[in-house]
This record gives sequence, C-alpha cells and structure tokens, in this order.
Amino acid sequence: MNAFDDIEIDKKSAAYEELVGLDAWREWTPTRTGWTDTGTPTVSGRLKFLSRLCFFEIKVVPGTNIATTAGTSYTSLPVPVKGGIGGMATMMNVTTNVAVGNCVIDATNSRCYVPTQVASGNTFAICGWYEV
Repeated sequence: MNAFDDIEIDKKSAAYEELVGLDAWREWTPTRTGWTDTGTPTVSGRLKFLSRLCFFEIKVVPGTNIATTAGTSYTSLPVPVKGGIGGMATMMNVTTNVAVGNCVIDATNSRCYVPTQVASGNTFAICGWYEV
C-alpha cells in the first residue's frame, strides 16, 4: 500500500489528469469578443494542465485584418480561473516576431484581455497561464 491508496482524488482535477498521464496538450477553440475582423479569421487554441495551473496558447490568423482595443477586446479561457487574482499572458505578432504586449487575466470573469493592436493582416498568438 502507498500513501495515496486511501485518498479520493477528484477525476476532473488537474492533479488527477497529471497522475494518470492525461496532462498532454489538447485542442480547444477559444471565442473572442470585441475584436474587429475583416474577413473570416481562423482561431485555434490548445491547453495543458500542470498541477494547479492551466497553460494555454491561442493562434489567430486573420481573414484579411484584425484589430483589438485594450480593455474591451478579450478571449475566453479554456477553464474558469479558480484562484488568485489572475495569471500572466502575452500577445505577440508571429509574422514579424514582435511582442504586442501583456494581456490581463481577469479572475472575476475568466477572460484574457488583450492589448491594443491596429488593423493588421499578420498572424498573432496569445500564450499564458493561470491558477485552476
């Protein structure tokens, strides 16, 4: 018998997924609000749990152009924030390899607010983490 035989582990928890090897990256489709799109963008995401942290990546390939406004443009997060006051995320221009700026993980509504980005046809990525 080991120390964990008599401990009940929530099967929906990050700890359980890590314990049984389900903590690999998996796909997820984020939603975006307050973004200005010209054309139809392709939006994809992936997430991974490590202990009580959720790591996520979002890729946005514009149809023609995308633009964002700090404080009102945001993306959904893969699972609700369950602790702390937020997390950390950054947005980058993948086409030009230039950082756009820091994002704000809002623990009260489980959103990732992105920085201002003028209309651009470049591909963007958002990467970050937060507590679950």
